[in-house]
Amino acid sequence: MRDSLDVDLEEQLSEMPAAPPLPPGERRRGPRFSFLSGTLLLAGVALLGGFLVMNLVLMPSFTRQGAEVQVPEVIGQSEIEAERVLAAEGLKLSKISEQWSPDVARGFVISQDPAGGGVVKRGRRISVIVSLGAQGTSVPLLDGVTARQAQLLLEGSGLRAGRIAKVYTDEVSKDLVVASDPPGETLVQQGTVVNLLVSLGPRPQSYLLPDLSGRDIGEAVRSLREEGFAVTVREGGPRQKSGLVSAQEPSAGHRVSSRDSIVLYQHP
Repeated sequence: MRDSLDVDLEEQLSEMPAAPPLPPGERRRGPRFSFLSGTLLLAGVALLGGFLVMNLVLMPSFTRQGAEVQVPEVIGQSEIEAERVLAAEGLKLSKISEQWSPDVARGFVISQDPAGGGVVKRGRRISVIVSLGAQGTSVPLLDGVTARQAQLLLEGSGLRAGRIAKVYTDEVSKDLVVASDPPGETLVQQGTVVNLLVSLGPRPQSYLLPDLSGRDIGEAVRSLREEGFAVTVREGGPRQKSGLVSAQEPSAGHRVSSRDSIVLYQHP
């Protein structure tokens, strides 16, 4: 009985027409819908992100860049201070030149453009002229000239001769300028005092004067003069034979240099 029912059911199923196949477009409708949705979602996220960047980052920057600010007055301020003051307002300092000025100290702003109080866009460059101080001149080269010549050269340059110091040196002849302060070719203001260093010539050798008492006066005078001493002979001193040294000045053991004066005494 069961077997005959199963056979009848199979026969009925086999006689039912097969379902028609789905068109190709309808079979891909599910995956295509998901891809388009994802693309639209990503595009929306990108647009939202761009909107946020534009409004939160770029627009404030553009707004600040284009904002108008009042130009600070920087005349009379140092270049460094003027640059700091302008930067605080979003402005930039541009030094276009330097000029001599008897009224404004060196390194300070003489003029500016645009002037203080004007209104400009943020980020604008403010042109300034910076002072070089009072009109200057160059110290002449004085090495190797006499002190008198150096004074004349300084006066001709609008400068003044100051102190004169002297030093022994083997490199520069006596009475000639060794160096100046400020040195030659230094740019200074007119009226500046220039000090001079003048040579005394080579340092003289020093000697310990021996005891010349009892020596032949003529021989002693000759030996001292050969060493460069100025010798004077006078009468006097303790009793001694005629023609011999009876006393001396400076005394024995005194340190003397060449060209020093020495006095020898004798009895006729």
